[in-house]
Amino acid sequence: METLNLKEKLGYGLGDLASTLIFATVTTFLMYFYTDVYGLSAAAVGTLFFVARMIDAISDPLMGAIADRTQTRWGKFRPYILFGALPLGVLAVATFTTPDWAPNLKLVYAYITYIVLMLCYTVVNIPYSSLPTIMSPDPKERTQLASFRMFCGFFAMLVISGATLPLVNYLGAGNQQQGFQYAMMIFATLAVVLFLAMFSLTKERIKPVGNPASIKHDLSVVLRNRAWWVLLLVGVLCFSFTMLPFGVGMYYFRYNVGNTELATGFFVSGNIGMLIGVVITGLLARKACKKQTMIYAQFIAALLVSTLYWLPTDNIVLVYGIFLLVMTAQGVSVPIMWAMVADAADYCEWKQGKRVIGLTTSSVTFSHKFGMGISGVISGVMLSMFGYQAGEVQNPQTLHSILLMMSIMPAIGFLANAAVLTLYPINKQVSEQMQKELAAIRAE
Repeated sequence: METLNLKEKLGYGLGDLASTLIFATVTTFLMYFYTDVYGLSAAAVGTLFFVARMIDAISDPLMGAIADRTQTRWGKFRPYILFGALPLGVLAVATFTTPDWAPNLKLVYAYITYIVLMLCYTVVNIPYSSLPTIMSPDPKERTQLASFRMFCGFFAMLVISGATLPLVNYLGAGNQQQGFQYAMMIFATLAVVLFLAMFSLTKERIKPVGNPASIKHDLSVVLRNRAWWVLLLVGVLCFSFTMLPFGVGMYYFRYNVGNTELATGFFVSGNIGMLIGVVITGLLARKACKKQTMIYAQFIAALLVSTLYWLPTDNIVLVYGIFLLVMTAQGVSVPIMWAMVADAADYCEWKQGKRVIGLTTSSVTFSHKFGMGISGVISGVMLSMFGYQAGEVQNPQTLHSILLMMSIMPAIGFLANAAVLTLYPINKQVSEQMQKELAAIRAE
């Protein structure tokens, strides 16, 4: 089977560049936008995020099952990217639009736009995340695809973290509502163009064998996949506790540090760290054991992020430096995690004779969004519990809760991730044996 060339690897990466222009803006700024710009309470926002994740619990696996059963002249997964890109862009802009309505109607508008945005994201991102499993059978090439994906995604995060607040200030001219809306118009337009470029540059190679079984049968197969269960738990932990600093960073710099403008440097340093981590992963792809590498990276990240608890808030350079190193470790982990998803689909085929790509990928993707929802609930509950008042001077308890979410709580998440990963059944030796036997089966 033909190998992937550089153009196709880069083309695949453009898809995550597109996704992240929207997704990173949502994860980094939407809670702050809802509470301090749009005027919703922190508790209401946390509830909204959790409700959206409950809907994802149905929509993500359903989308995966639908994608598994799709066959068109454009392929199995690529059509969803072609036709879903524009609606996703439109909903992203709508989510950062602020109608001047009564408080209850504003909350209803937030529910509708955010939930539909996440549904559109599901329609595009589940098939996109499933693509590597049918672009190449080679686990090393899949790791390279994951590295290209994560490099492009983290580059987009770097752009979002460095450009969003300056764009908001410039385009809004003092009006943050207008500034966020116009900034998202730019990001969404770029995302749509990049999705279309990704569609034209990629190719599906591995053809389906036989007729698809029922969704019930596919689900029973996936539920017996130990590797899938581990990745599900890792996904929840990764996007709940360990990503809290991105979600509460704006609050930390506005209230604990006293200078919102310094948040840009914090986010930029973290995303530079992620880019460095992705490069390291690419260098290790052909030799290192994914499982062991990720466990070590999680331990290192836990140790480093915990130090933020004791750092004085006026030592900004050191705060930036520590966060850069934390996110370097996380940048090593994330592409490995996505490569593990493809390996988990192979593991299912190897052990049970059934390849369930879309459902495997979609359920793991749901775990990421569910983790993000938990992160929103944690942030909302913690802020409300300790008396957060938007735009006001915060009490010591509120400031301490923000500090905990920046340091100790992410450290707990990293350590829990490392513990769960010890249960992952695919090490380097198992992977080599699995691929050898699957290659023989597929050649028959």
